[in-house]
Amino acid sequence: MKKRRRQFYRRRPRTVEEVGGDGQDSFLDVVSNLVGVLIILVMIAGTRARNVAADAALENAAETSSVASTEENAAPTAYVAVAQTLAEARQNVVRLQNETEDLNARTLDVERQADAAESEYRAVLQALAEIDAELELASRRRSDADKIAFDLKSEIFEKEKRRDDLRQEKDALAAARPQATVLENLPTPIARQVDGREGFFRLKNGRLSHVPLNEFKERVRLYFKNFRGDFEKKEIEDTFGPSEGYSFHFFVDLEKQRSGDEIVYSANFRYGECVPQDDELGEPVDEALANPNSVFREKLLKYVRDDTTITLFVYQDSFEYLRDVKKFLFSAGYQLALRPLPNDAPIATSPEGSKSATY
Repeated sequence: MKKRRRQFYRRRPRTVEEVGGDGQDSFLDVVSNLVGVLIILVMIAGTRARNVAADAALENAAETSSVASTEENAAPTAYVAVAQTLAEARQNVVRLQNETEDLNARTLDVERQADAAESEYRAVLQALAEIDAELELASRRRSDADKIAFDLKSEIFEKEKRRDDLRQEKDALAAARPQATVLENLPTPIARQVDGREGFFRLKNGRLSHVPLNEFKERVRLYFKNFRGDFEKKEIEDTFGPSEGYSFHFFVDLEKQRSGDEIVYSANFRYGECVPQDDELGEPVDEALANPNSVFREKLLKYVRDDTTITLFVYQDSFEYLRDVKKFLFSAGYQLALRPLPNDAPIATSPEGSKSATY
C-alpha cells in the first residue's frame, strides 16, 4: 500500500498585515501536522490490521479445509460403523422378538401340560378315593363273607357227619334185609287203529330217521289232481325225491270211462315205497333222544300231540332200542304205533294195505 506523501506548501512572504497573525498560523500548522500524522498512523494501523486479518483468515481457512477433509474422510467410515451397529441392533431385536415368541409358546404349552397334569392328578386322586372306598367295602364284605363261610363250613361238616351216619345206617339196613327187585312199568294203551294224522320214523341199525311219507303222498295227489296226460298208458311209474335222504317210487293207475255222453278220466294211486339213499341214515338213538337240538326231536315237534300218532318202522336189528324210544315218546305225550319189519323189507304204502295200530 503506497504511503501518501506529505505536501509542503511554500510560504509566500508575509505582509505586514499578516505578521500580527503568525502565532495563530503556527498553531494551525501544528494542528494540521498532528492531524496528518494521526491519519497516517490510522491508515498504517488499518492496513496492518487488514493484513493480519487476511493472514488469520488464510490460516483458519487452511485449518478448516484440513479438518473438513479429515472429517470428510472419517465420515464414511463412521457411517458404515453406525449402519453396521444399527443392523446388528435390529437383528438382535428380531432375535429377541423370536425368542420371546418361542418362550411365550413354550410357556403356553407348559401351562397346558400343567393343566392336563393337574386334571390327571385330580382324576387319579378321585380314582384312588374310589378304590379306597371299594377296598374298605370289600374288606367289610370279606369279613362278612368269612363269617358266612365259617358258618357254612361248620354246617357242611355237620351235614357230612350226618350223611356218613345215614350211610352207615343204610348199609346196616341193606345187609339186614333181602335183596329187592325193582320193576319199571310203562303204560300200554289199548290197541286201536289210527284214523287221524300220522308221523313216520324209521328205527334201523340203531339209528332214528324221519320218513317224509306224508310229503310224498301229498306231492303225488297234487301232481295227478289235474292230470291231462296220455290216459292210454293205463299206468304211470315214477319217482319223486330225494327228500331227507329218501326217494319215493310209486305206481298210479289211469282210467278212462264213459258216463253217458261224457268221458271221465281218473288217476288212482296204487302203490308206493320210500327208498333210503343210505342204510346208515339218521342219528344214533342215544344222541337223538338226549340232544335237545337233534333232528329227531326237531321233526317230532312239528307234530301236534293231541291229534297225531307217531308210527315207528322198527327193523329186527334195532328191537333192543325200542324200549328207550317208547319211553321217550310216552313221556313227551305222543301216541305210538309200531310197524315191525324184517331187515330187508321196504317202507311201503298202498290203499289196499292195513292201517297202523297203537301199541
